[in-house]
Amino acid sequence: MEASKKLWSCIVDSHWPDGLDICEVTLSIFGLIGNFTVTVLLFLLRANNSEALTLLRILSFSSLMSTFIEVVHDEVIPNKSTGNVVFDGLVCVLWSSRFLYWYSKAHVYHSLFYFACNRAIELLQIWTHLITTKKQRLTAFLLLIFISSFLSAAPQFLLAQPHVLNCACALPTENFAILSMIYAHVFLWVAIFGVIYPIILVYICIALLLRLRRRENCALVDELDQLVFVKARSSASCNIADALAVSSPTEAEASIINNPRAAATRGSKDVSARYVWSASFCIIPLSAAYIATFSYDATYQFLSAAGQISYVLHSPAQKFSHILLSLFGSMVPLILFFHIPAMRSLIFVVIVSIGKRCRSVRSTDVGDQLT
Repeated sequence: MEASKKLWSCIVDSHWPDGLDICEVTLSIFGLIGNFTVTVLLFLLRANNSEALTLLRILSFSSLMSTFIEVVHDEVIPNKSTGNVVFDGLVCVLWSSRFLYWYSKAHVYHSLFYFACNRAIELLQIWTHLITTKKQRLTAFLLLIFISSFLSAAPQFLLAQPHVLNCACALPTENFAILSMIYAHVFLWVAIFGVIYPIILVYICIALLLRLRRRENCALVDELDQLVFVKARSSASCNIADALAVSSPTEAEASIINNPRAAATRGSKDVSARYVWSASFCIIPLSAAYIATFSYDATYQFLSAAGQISYVLHSPAQKFSHILLSLFGSMVPLILFFHIPAMRSLIFVVIVSIGKRCRSVRSTDVGDQLT
């Protein structure tokens, strides 16, 4: 029993909400709004090759579900029994055991990893050495994401004790076999998400940067740069749809920003560099954000499993860990939005639309004054 106390303990959060709780809720709500917006936009985009777009949608949607569970997890703490044995048992097994919480997190991390692998295969031209087709790779990636996410979080079921009054704060059982599996799960979780995935992601990022440096005078062919929005059929949105349907919005940005003086002062190398940094390079800031925000929780869980400290639910250390995890969910939509040209062009569409409305209002006011 002493070993289980070192690994797992729980305290009553009688000071909710404190500063850490408010920070976590704020990040979760911001991430929920941002991920919802980006997910909707991604499902409105179309591409000639849907493999990369599908994995990108999975990443954004999983981040949306993760932030949604975070918001609900911060607001709903089902500690009281309803009297319904079946319902209380399901709540204990799926929610109080934190299975859904960690499943959503694992889904985001696996989605990011396999999305990065997919982009590395395409941009580094590893596909020339593979015998599988793009459709087969996409199917394999999707199966790996969903199956791996479930297997990563399934051991959380071992923490569920429906017969205990306060299931959310129940200590692990004294059964040696179950405790062994719980400890093994923690070490595997840290090894995969805290060591193996970061190493591979860093390797992919370095390989892409080296590839970018070798081809600094020519653009990489990136499918994500060719994403376009579906044109609306209504006449009222015709102009907006035409503005959105830009195959390479970097050209639109250049036409808006470009001017003779700037063109004269910029070197040819600076102009080419603006074109070679493609949308798929979003995996670099995504990987950096993932490593920075997950390292603390990975270290916390590893030290707890090693018996050095205790993983205490509702403690300031555990709340800070969740803040970092929520921060990553909030950064995902921002990184995707500003790296995908089709989404980035929305900023210019909004600016042009606001400018047109301001001019129309001014012309209306002038007309009223003349009459």
